[in-house]
Amino acid sequence: MIKEYLKLPLRFQPFFEKQRLATCGLLDSIYRNLHLIITTVPGENKINDSYGCAFWEADYDIHLTNDARRELVKNSIKRQIDLYERRITNVTLDINVRLALMKHGSGEIQRRKVEIIVKGKIIRSNEPFTFQTGFFIGPLTLD
Repeated sequence: MIKEYLKLPLRFQPFFEKQRLATCGLLDSIYRNLHLIITTVPGENKINDSYGCAFWEADYDIHLTNDARRELVKNSIKRQIDLYERRITNVTLDINVRLALMKHGSGEIQRRKVEIIVKGKIIRSNEPFTFQTGFFIGPLTLD
């Protein structure tokens, strides 16, 4: 039996037209939830103020070293995965914080980039799991 999950972000127009909401499989559902956890600021989710990563509170802190920022990001994401993504286990995080060039208009600017790799196992199937994302911070820009 293939289980379906609601696809994020939710689009309610089909519901009001008495159609099914968009769904996705387990792997895509986990990917979407991890992306949402990582890119949400605590307090931004109207239903649960605790949902989201606290490292965004230091987004513009120029005094944080890359090592300190890496630990802040790692601890925040790990805590949120433990709370809000229980379909994976044995979670390890590889976080890299570095300066990188970001395209801006017709040129490039140097910005701080956070690269995140989440590894673990899917509980239901015991299959290996990997999720990777990256973004520029101060302000957030998805890569």
